[in-house]
Amino acid sequence: MENLFRDFVYMDTERLKSIVAQLNKGLIESTSTTITDSDESKLKAGVDILKILKLGSENSILWQNQATESHTMHDYLYNLAETSLNEKGLLTNIPGDFTEEDLVNPEVDKSSLDSTSFVLIRGKTIINDFTYMQRILENFDDILKSIITGEQSADASFENASQTQRNKKVQDRIKDYNMPKDIKKALQTFLENFYKDRVVIKNIPFEEKPNFRFVGTLNQTYLRESIENIIYKYGTAPQDDWYMFAQIASIPEKTSNNIDISYNHNELEKGMHTVFDALRDIEKAGLSISFPEIAVTPIAIYRQ
Repeated sequence: MENLFRDFVYMDTERLKSIVAQLNKGLIESTSTTITDSDESKLKAGVDILKILKLGSENSILWQNQATESHTMHDYLYNLAETSLNEKGLLTNIPGDFTEEDLVNPEVDKSSLDSTSFVLIRGKTIINDFTYMQRILENFDDILKSIITGEQSADASFENASQTQRNKKVQDRIKDYNMPKDIKKALQTFLENFYKDRVVIKNIPFEEKPNFRFVGTLNQTYLRESIENIIYKYGTAPQDDWYMFAQIASIPEKTSNNIDISYNHNELEKGMHTVFDALRDIEKAGLSISFPEIAVTPIAIYRQ
């Protein structure tokens, strides 16, 4: 029996509202306040607002509190958005509408996906939390020492050794795994300047083609729980397939043509242009999404 229950991990409600409104000519027609006996204590801080979203000839009612919106209604909003896109033939399911064989067919590639397409992708997911990586690097030595000390504590000979002998055993093991300080410093500088608090998610629909993946950044405001809790429960590479509903942002070409615009620059502008060209080369080397990856704006992520 097919499991219809969706366990949402991430949901951009503002984009969902935009999709529903544009496809169904939805309007917020009116607002009114509702006050009950149980709400009297809340009146001083603010009142509840009833928003009516008109969808065609039917009225769907979405309740919204000034402080927070109901997750239940957000889940229903997702259903409206997905259904509306499907009815108008604007949603591409991957795999399904787009198969692994299509990857080698450039005509199918260009006709079924473009830089504004909506896609629903099912596949293996990778979560890269660069803030998490920075914390690990900043405390790498202490973390490594704690892990090795705990590992050695299970050895009876370690427990019976003197403190000096214990320290030597731990230091010897640390040397096997320790990261050179210059490399660690370089990584920290790189992360601080280019990634900072970015959380990147990658969905791989075809395991046989792992380089073909849909990649986007997450706005942590729209996570259903903290990124730390998500990583604790599922890891950075969840075992089960996850679904990502997204809009394509760009489809990088295999080759790109550089345009020379330096002909009318003065010497200062030429120097600055050279610096920006160098930065663009760094981007191509790994800072931005490149062929055969596809850049997306994640709208909803869920397990099913």
